[in-house]
Amino acid sequence: MPAAPFPDLTRPGTLVIGTRHADGPDRQRALVEAESGALATPPPGLAAVSWFLSTDGETVLTLAQWDDDTAVPLAGPPRYRLDRSLAEEHETRVPGCLITAAFDVDGPERQRHFTDAVIAAQPREGGHPGAVSAHFLHSVDGSRVLLYTEWTSAEAHQEAAEAGDHDKGHELFSGTPGVRLTHGGRFHLRHALRWGPAR
Repeated sequence: MPAAPFPDLTRPGTLVIGTRHADGPDRQRALVEAESGALATPPPGLAAVSWFLSTDGETVLTLAQWDDDTAVPLAGPPRYRLDRSLAEEHETRVPGCLITAAFDVDGPERQRHFTDAVIAAQPREGGHPGAVSAHFLHSVDGSRVLLYTEWTSAEAHQEAAEAGDHDKGHELFSGTPGVRLTHGGRFHLRHALRWGPAR
């Protein structure tokens, strides 16, 4: 499959993000091929879908971007909206790796408090040179926060972790009342489809 750009999370709309166990790299790729092939005629309101494969070969993450909120299926994976993003104003580096951390939280106030605390903990003089951007996604029902971070490579993220760059963030992840880390992952983009404006 040809290379595709990472999704633009700053575009207006609703994000539907889900993960599934894939039982190995071959199954990961087969899931993506089957799902992308079934979207030859996408439903109205669906603007783009991106599929990511976890580097451990066990998970597929699907990110669907909907322009028309009324068309988003009520059943299925959680629905998110972008709360805030951190990125350099004229960022030109191309992401090569997605790192996620998902949290259950005790309501919308906790969503806001936790996001504020994580942003306040970021280094003022810029972070690791491999960190491209960070996006804070809040579930529409107020029960979740998804930290979606783009890196130049998995190696850059590992280097930052080994250097202790994430220690302050991990303290917040484990020590903030009303916030519970549920899962996270390291992913590479496998495939993406775009359809432009809502039909």
